[in-house]
Amino acid sequence: MSRNALKRMISDYILIQAEIALSFGIVGSIFAKDVSISFSYFLLPAIIGLLCIIPCIITYVKEDLTVKQIMIQRIVEWIVLEVAFIWIVYKMVGDVPGKLGYVAIFFSILFFDIATYAISYFLEKREAD
Repeated sequence: MSRNALKRMISDYILIQAEIALSFGIVGSIFAKDVSISFSYFLLPAIIGLLCIIPCIITYVKEDLTVKQIMIQRIVEWIVLEVAFIWIVYKMVGDVPGKLGYVAIFFSILFFDIATYAISYFLEKREAD
């Protein structure tokens, strides 16, 4: 694995953790205010981030990705992130957030995923220029 691929993978891993932490904070403070959770849940963003990165390792190893391959990688990461995050929230607090809360979780993950990749794109473009 090249240095550039490792750098992209670590960058995406950190971005995914940031997305998860923001979503936990925002959605949790709105829909699950009274839920008591363990401090062990502090490690969840790192674990979920790892779950999202593993299916896409092949695309990180390949240096010259087409736009289609990058889009497929981002979509796979997003789907795994959504499924993992919603499943873990359900296992942690059950139906406390309700249907509206789970819809909010879905859209918060989608929003932060798009926002972080857009910011990353503009920073990389600025660096390239």
